[in-house]
Amino acid sequence: MPSHASGAEMRAVSLLRIAAEAELLRLRLMLMRQGMRAAYGLIAALFAVGVLVLINVAGWQVLRWYVQPVYATLILLGANLVIAAVFALLAARSSPGHAEREAMRIRQQAIHEARGSLALTALVPIAGTVLRARRS
Repeated sequence: MPSHASGAEMRAVSLLRIAAEAELLRLRLMLMRQGMRAAYGLIAALFAVGVLVLINVAGWQVLRWYVQPVYATLILLGANLVIAAVFALLAARSSPGHAEREAMRIRQQAIHEARGSLALTALVPIAGTVLRARRS
């Protein structure tokens, strides 16, 4: 009986180690993805500032020949909003990659199997005690 219990315990420990390694991999990949999101957000902010400074000045000067200055300002505001929205959507768009989803699946599977192994490990000594008690 003890050899069976220790084997199950070793399996549970091994499964927990696999789960921890999968979780570390998932976290590392998630941090890389979040870093890319931050970079896209920074790019969006830089372009938004550039658009507001450069295009607004030139565009406003051209538009004021055709419309009143107030309307030129409103037209440029709308154009800037659309451009900023496009880059904000690129920054917000993020989904886990294949490797990150696979690491999550492996972690969940290992934890599930470890729980089953630990339950079996707990049942073996109890079953032995019950069987010994019945024989007596």
